[in-house]
Amino acid sequence: MVIKRLKIKNFGKIHDRNMDFSPGMNVLYGENESGKTTTYTFLKSMFYGIQRMRGKAARTDVYSTYEPWENPADYGGTLWFENGGKNFRLTRNFYKNDQKSELLCEDDGELLDVEKGDLDAVLGGVSEIVYENTVSVGQLKSVTGQELIRELQNYMASYQGTGDSTVDLGRTMQFLKMTRKGFQTQIQKQKKETEKEQDKIAAGMEYLREEIDSLQDKKKEVSSQESQFQMAEENNGAVILDERIGYLQRRLGGFFLIMILTAVLTLGTAVFVGPLLPGGILPELLIVAAGLVLLLLEFRSRRGCAAELEKRRRMKARWMQKQEKLRWNRENLEEAIQEKEMAMENLQEDYREAQEKIYLPLAEETEIDAINLAMETIEKLSVRIHDQMGERLRRRTSEILCEITEGKYREVLMDAGFHMTINTGERTVPLASLSRGTLEQIYFALRMAAGELLCGRERFPVILDDVFGMYDEERLAAVLRWLHRQQRQVIISTCHKREMEILEREGIPFRKILVAAGHGSGQE
Repeated sequence: MVIKRLKIKNFGKIHDRNMDFSPGMNVLYGENESGKTTTYTFLKSMFYGIQRMRGKAARTDVYSTYEPWENPADYGGTLWFENGGKNFRLTRNFYKNDQKSELLCEDDGELLDVEKGDLDAVLGGVSEIVYENTVSVGQLKSVTGQELIRELQNYMASYQGTGDSTVDLGRTMQFLKMTRKGFQTQIQKQKKETEKEQDKIAAGMEYLREEIDSLQDKKKEVSSQESQFQMAEENNGAVILDERIGYLQRRLGGFFLIMILTAVLTLGTAVFVGPLLPGGILPELLIVAAGLVLLLLEFRSRRGCAAELEKRRRMKARWMQKQEKLRWNRENLEEAIQEKEMAMENLQEDYREAQEKIYLPLAEETEIDAINLAMETIEKLSVRIHDQMGERLRRRTSEILCEITEGKYREVLMDAGFHMTINTGERTVPLASLSRGTLEQIYFALRMAAGELLCGRERFPVILDDVFGMYDEERLAAVLRWLHRQQRQVIISTCHKREMEILEREGIPFRKILVAAGHGSGQE
């Protein structure tokens, strides 16, 4: 790929700026705060767009940092580049209320769809993370990050396996870990819920036991009373009461006959005997009076007998009602006890099931076992992949480091986690023991080797934004010579003249592009 020209319409501090680039070495020169980093960010934003953040993070994200104060609706520009033997024009507007992009193949006039992935296809599927960690290095970012390590692992996994560059071992492992954590959380939640359910069931069982015990005590009391009544019946209590009622009934009937007989005798005596007695009507009156007195006494006796009979009948009714009530109470208590005992059996079954839930393996635990197996497989795969493909990266990194250090450091040693040491030929040296300048060279070599590995289909331009601050002139000259030998486009942003002085001294042709905030062209 070759970046041919760009027009920054409105981006950060730069407005209506045109820049032309040569296929080889290009130097963007300007003082600090002149717009070099703005140009660097503009290039990346044209290729990959600008992802807006949310909340407080939106105040300092790329969109807010480079959003122009004047004419914010014209936030964007145009980029012309050649890739795969074809010339393209890419236009973008980043304005939040009117975001749009256009990709045109100028050779055949075909209008491509950026949103549907046509630009990604033109770029060979090189992701933004790969771009930022290999061919494009921003200020204070010359040391590679964990993102590059993950991308290298992903590349080697896809190379070894399906050939699908979308395979992401790091994200897959992270996804598996998150999924496992989710299952573990579910298991803990389920176990807590089961324990809570067990406690609830146990409390219910205890309450039922107390109720059953109370009902049993009441049943015993009722049964005891029934036994007392039964004993009374066995002692002829009810029979005596019935006999007494029968006697009173007979007596009451006898009183009725006696009263009739008394009335008949009184009347007969008064009619037939009274007239025969001396004294005129007086004997008859005395006979009637005596008969009335006798009837009155018999009536009072009969009323007393009737009262006692009613009393005995009420006693018998109360006796029978109490006996029936005791029987009814006992039967109700027995039915209630039976219901409570059935409820107790159900609760005991629920408690056993809850216990089984605790001790039997859950479906989530089976899933966790499967996830653990998958993670172990991925880890083993990563080691095997590193053994096969990591060697290719290590050799190329060693070759580049040897060239830019002029043979001082010939070999880089690298483990599966991409932890590096340097083999000097006499001993191995950990990175912590090396100077910052040497570290910069090592990571530069790793970036370039990784770029060749991850961007193999298209040779992206190498874009470096003020990254040589820790290089002395000898190191810088070696890196510039190596870049020139690669015969690829290089864009170096710098606020120093020494890069250009070294290029001139080494006889390396380059295009100088002056960078300054504001308007106008930067060509020289």
